[in-house]
Order: sequence, then structure tokens, then C-alpha cells
Amino acid sequence: MIVKSFLLRQDKIQNIAALCDAETIAVVRPEKKVEALFRDAIRKTIVEKKTAKEEFSAIKEYFEAAVASPAYKETVESTLSAVEYYLREGMYVQTSPHAIEDYVMAKCARLCAEAVNQIVGGNLMDGTSLMLCLTEQHFDWAASKEQMESRLKGEKGPIVISGGYGRLHSGYVVRVGKDGSHLMSSLIASAVDASCIEFYIEGKIAGDVTAMTFDEATHYCAGDHRPFASSAIWPAKNANIPIVVKDIDDPSFEGTIVSSGSSHKQAVVADKELVLITVYGTGLLGKVGMSSSIFSAMAKAKVNVRFISQTSSEYSISFAVRSKDKELALDALKALFDENPLLPLDDVVVLNQEVGIVTVFGSRMRKVPGISGQVFSKIGAAGISIIASAQGGEELSISLVLAEQDVDRAMALLK
Repeated sequence: MIVKSFLLRQDKIQNIAALCDAETIAVVRPEKKVEALFRDAIRKTIVEKKTAKEEFSAIKEYFEAAVASPAYKETVESTLSAVEYYLREGMYVQTSPHAIEDYVMAKCARLCAEAVNQIVGGNLMDGTSLMLCLTEQHFDWAASKEQMESRLKGEKGPIVISGGYGRLHSGYVVRVGKDGSHLMSSLIASAVDASCIEFYIEGKIAGDVTAMTFDEATHYCAGDHRPFASSAIWPAKNANIPIVVKDIDDPSFEGTIVSSGSSHKQAVVADKELVLITVYGTGLLGKVGMSSSIFSAMAKAKVNVRFISQTSSEYSISFAVRSKDKELALDALKALFDENPLLPLDDVVVLNQEVGIVTVFGSRMRKVPGISGQVFSKIGAAGISIIASAQGGEELSISLVLAEQDVDRAMALLK
């Protein structure tokens, strides 16, 4: 079997269906457009306490435009009636908005999978019955694997599964972390001993990268235009199942292969819309646990840290976060320092706004003298200032923090 991961779009559904043969397990997730329609309905009903008639009408139009089938129309109408009833009830019960959203968005994913299955006539499965979780961020692999093996092994394809949502042992539907559909695809492949995992995107991986190792893919998938979530890598790597990134519009394109084999060349990726926060001062010197305290504060505030650099003098720690998380990060730091009266008053927080990260990566960088020198020389010769940098001890990557306006120019120089 081959596990294939798709993003459903109205204008791509025929392309998806054409790729679902008897050897396919298709994991389907909704596009942002339809997710936004569902979230509008949730907000209108739960927050504004109003009837979301227009919002549900727009959702109905979306799905009926995707598949013109009387049977599917019935499915859409019954599902939306159930969701509308659930939301009306949700206004009066003590259920968290987060739990309500997860339940409703799982229904959205289910309708997307059903749209594909209406065309291919396969075996439809609800992903929430396959993916068992301990929390939103932690899945129960042993229980999930048992479910996947018992439900999927030996089944005739095509099998179509709704992606991105699982179920707690208590029965509540929960989102499987960020980009959970990609992780589910990889876990399903591991459970059924699939020969390959195929991620379908619009377009091709930038440049002429035709192959990369699993380790290199972790760096590539950290960039702005990542083809799939990095969380999907470790199950594939652990089971030694190759990942192939393909173009949904070009079936003849062989794709970019991610495997345990050799890489094609060094590559460069960029990450924008970041801010760099630097904490420095004598209060950090010799202070055991300061790094732990800072990053625990970020985790508690649910701020994802994209980059870390610390000097050996222990005088400063720099880290990058998404621009949208800036205030959360600064508030978390303020609270940390307010709670720690032993920190001297000369500790300072410096904020570099509108920065980006350029990362050069590749297994061919290992044990090659002068690679770092070449990277820094090219950037310096172009008059680009490096604000911060970090190099992994695995010798696979070098990351440079630059002013966002310099990122594209640096990318062109380093390719």
C-alpha cells in the first residue's frame, strides 16, 4: 500500500480522485478556505449568540460545488444539521470553546474525505477512530497502532481517511497538534508497513532538489514554504519508509524523495515574520536553570521558539519567535523576572523586529573545512549584517538571523 496525503480543494478533487487506486490509503484534510467558513459559523453561534444561517449556507455551497451527487448532498445536509444543533446546544453547556472547535472541525475534515470517497467509491474511515490521543500534543502510539493495524491491514483500497483529528480515551475529539494530518499519514504508513508516503502539494520543491535525507528534510520543513510538517519525518525514518513530495497538477513529475539515502546537494530555506528576543545581563552569569526558566515560560505561554543562540560567557540568550507571538513572549519574560527577585536590575531584554532566518543545510557539509567561512564571507561581501547565528553540532546546518529585508538577497547568494 501507498499512503497519500492530500489537501482538498474544490478545483483539485478530480486530480485527487485520479490518484486513488486500489493500492492507496488517502488521508484528506480541508483547505483553509472551508476551515474559515466553519470557524465563522462557530464564532457566530457560540460567541455572538446568533443564528449562523449565512455561514452554513456558504459551507453547503462549498461542498455541493465540489461534488455534484444527490447522495453526497444528503450527507452534507445531515452533517451540517447535526453540527448546527451541536453548536446551539454548546451555547448553554459548560464545554470549552476549544473542545467545541475541535469537534466541529473534525466534521469538516470528514466531509472533505467523504467528497473524495464519493468519486473513488472506496472504503471511508473517520480518522478520529484511528488516532487515539492522551492530549492534543501527545498521541498514544501503542493504542493507535493497534487500531490502525486491525482496521487497515488486509482491507482493499482505495481507503479514504479524514485527517488531522483524533480522539482522547475519554471519547472527546481533539486536534492532533499542528499539521496533524501529515503526522497521521506517516503513522498510518508505519502501522501498515506501507511502501511509500506521498505528500501532494501545489508546485514543486524550490530549486532542483530531487533527493534529501530525513535529517536534511527536518531543516527544509522548517522554512516558510515547507511541503509537509516536520512531525511526519520521524515515524517514516523510524520505519525506513521513503517520503515523496509530488505536484498535484503534474502526475508525471517523479517528485522529491526523502529517504535514508544520499542527498542531492546543499539547499537553502528561509523563515520570515519573526522577532529576535535577546536577554542579557550579569544576572544570567553562573545562574543554573536560567535557560530552562526562560524556555519553560515560553512553553507555558504556548510560544513556539524558532531559533536559539547562547554565548559561552553565559551573558546572553537570543531566541526567535513568530511576530504574532511577540507580546505573549514579552509578557512571559516580564512575569518570569517579576517572580525572580534575585535577578539584578541590569538585566535587559532587547527586541529585534522584522527579522528572518536563512538556513543552509545538507549532509555534504559534514566534516568539510571552510563551509562556515564560505557562508559568512558571501554574506559579508554583500554588505549584509548578521544579527545572530547558530550551527548544529550535527554539522548539517548553519542558521543566520538577518533583517527581513535582506533575506531574499541572502537566499540568492547562498543557493
